[in-house]
Amino acid sequence: MRRLVTMLPVALSLIATSIPSASAAEPAAMTVTMVNVEYEGTKMWLPGTITVPKGAKVTVKLVNNVPSEPAQHGFAIPAYNVQEVVNRGEPKTVEFTADKAGVFPISCQLHPAHVAGQLVVVP
Repeated sequence: MRRLVTMLPVALSLIATSIPSASAAEPAAMTVTMVNVEYEGTKMWLPGTITVPKGAKVTVKLVNNVPSEPAQHGFAIPAYNVQEVVNRGEPKTVEFTADKAGVFPISCQLHPAHVAGQLVVVP
């Protein structure tokens, strides 16, 4: 019995060290839908601000619902090399990894006068 009591902690420690440790947590996956709208003649992407944690794999679904001309609108986040043209009625998807913290502008590269938004990446 004494030998069993002595060997039990040794056996348990060997088992514990042979179990693989949990891998690092996977980055968060974030999906956001942004809709291009027009209000009293002003065109903008809503929501105007996207907030994500640093390291997140971000998917942005873009929907252009602006009824007036032009039928194409841009979506750009220059800090992440994101640039897309979205036609009315033809949703698009962009993906990127939010690998740097900060506040980054979102704009329409086709029509700079349109209301811009921002991407906030928190550490």
